[in-house]
Amino acid sequence: MKKLSLILSFSISLFAKEADYILNLGKTYEFKERDILELIQEHLAKNKSQLEKKLLGEKEKLKENIKNWRPKDMVKLTPAPKNNTFSPDMTWTLTKDIKDHEGNIIYPQGFSFNPAKYARLSYGIVVINANNKDELEWLEKGSYLNTIAYRIFLSEGSYYEMIKKYQQDFYYLLPEIAKRFQLKHTPSIIKQEGEKIIIQEICLDCKEDKKGGSK
Repeated sequence: MKKLSLILSFSISLFAKEADYILNLGKTYEFKERDILELIQEHLAKNKSQLEKKLLGEKEKLKENIKNWRPKDMVKLTPAPKNNTFSPDMTWTLTKDIKDHEGNIIYPQGFSFNPAKYARLSYGIVVINANNKDELEWLEKGSYLNTIAYRIFLSEGSYYEMIKKYQQDFYYLLPEIAKRFQLKHTPSIIKQEGEKIIIQEICLDCKEDKKGGSK
């Protein structure tokens, strides 16, 4: 028993020395974890010119996207063949029930109404083809630019170029607007009179009323 104890003591001592030798091989150095912000700053400094070039490229790309943006499925309108005034059917039919905060049905699905009876269009809308020089000339001669009385919608052309040229807001004629007002020709002037929406189509090739009538 005594002999076994001596053998175990010797084995433990030998193992301890070996372990100490393995764990202390070579020199030891202090390790300090670098701050993530420091690493980012270092990366930015080393790649400054490359990053600036990439940023400039993305900026120009974004600028071009803004310049060339157009809504999908724009409705192509043709020049008005004659002077014409009409009132489109603005009737709106609900596709689902309108309920109050308690869940009670106020207006059922299928209910039809005229929006112009409940809301008023506080400004006139002029719709033109900005790619048509005659229509641009007509627009400039009228009293439609730089006034809160009218908003200009474009069926064709670049809103970016129009904004740059005339220093005012322009809007694209969205398909749903063209459909709602039953627009087919340009230039067209949209106004509200009482509970009716009035559309005036202006024929620029017609001799009379070439300026577009009363405003």
